[in-house]
Amino acid sequence: MFDITHNDIKKAIIRSQHCQRNWDLSKEIPQEDLDLLIAAATQCPSKQNVAYYRAHFITNRDLIEAIHNQTDGFTVNAALQQTTTNTQVLANLLVVLEKYTEVEENYRNEQWDQIKLGSADQATVDLIERDRNMAVGVAAGYLNVTASLLGYGTGCCACFYPDGIKKILNLENEPVLLMGIGYKDESLNRRVHHNNHAFMFPTKPKQAIPVNVVK
Repeated sequence: MFDITHNDIKKAIIRSQHCQRNWDLSKEIPQEDLDLLIAAATQCPSKQNVAYYRAHFITNRDLIEAIHNQTDGFTVNAALQQTTTNTQVLANLLVVLEKYTEVEENYRNEQWDQIKLGSADQATVDLIERDRNMAVGVAAGYLNVTASLLGYGTGCCACFYPDGIKKILNLENEPVLLMGIGYKDESLNRRVHHNNHAFMFPTKPKQAIPVNVVK
């Protein structure tokens, strides 16, 4: 295993912030990398170690293309109501995080029992959804930085038609987040649309996040 410096980690974190929109599909992600990415998405923290999501790791091109067709929602021209697809999902690997509700008995609490029985009030439903969103966010973060440390480009997508993806993958529940992971096309700016090289996605610099260090 190679040595990783603080600077290497910092570069990987900053690199993982950037959405990759085009891919070199002539390459294939090695199994050992795939195994590590699966570990990142499944062994990260969640509240009480509950499984709030199911993770689908997809390399089948037909499925990836079909899912990509369900992401036509990025606004190109608001006045003309023109949109385009989110091509970060066309990566060598597509990860789909699906809402998961089959919590084992020894992981359930009163709120989960109410959800299972259909007797939960809105406050309880909102609490579980908060914890799920937190778990999905942590998983996405772990997956994103791990992929970046391995040298891959990444791109998250929450702009999609959930019913269409649910049907394509025969999911039990709603998809929550998509993430493309793979080899970037070295001949293109990362923001160029994978299928339409005439279109470049806009970008904004990272907004500064206030930090208060207390010693």
